[in-house]
Amino acid sequence: MRLERILNVLILHIDNKKSIVFREEWVEQLRALPCDDYGSFMRDTIYPALSVEDRKVWHKTTISNLDLQSAIQAFQ
Repeated sequence: MRLERILNVLILHIDNKKSIVFREEWVEQLRALPCDDYGSFMRDTIYPALSVEDRKVWHKTTISNLDLQSAIQAFQ
């Protein structure tokens, strides 16, 4: 899992075939949270804001708190 900026759009690559659009403010908010709080943040903040297409991708995958935390920390 990794975060990448492409043409001013932040993309969370879940794996080689799946990705979703990610918001810059989510990166900052997640950096301020302990990893144990990522699940509720994803459920309450990220998921409701996703597009229909990104929700379809979300439902086809499992996003690990630790993997997401690693992607957030590695993003510059």
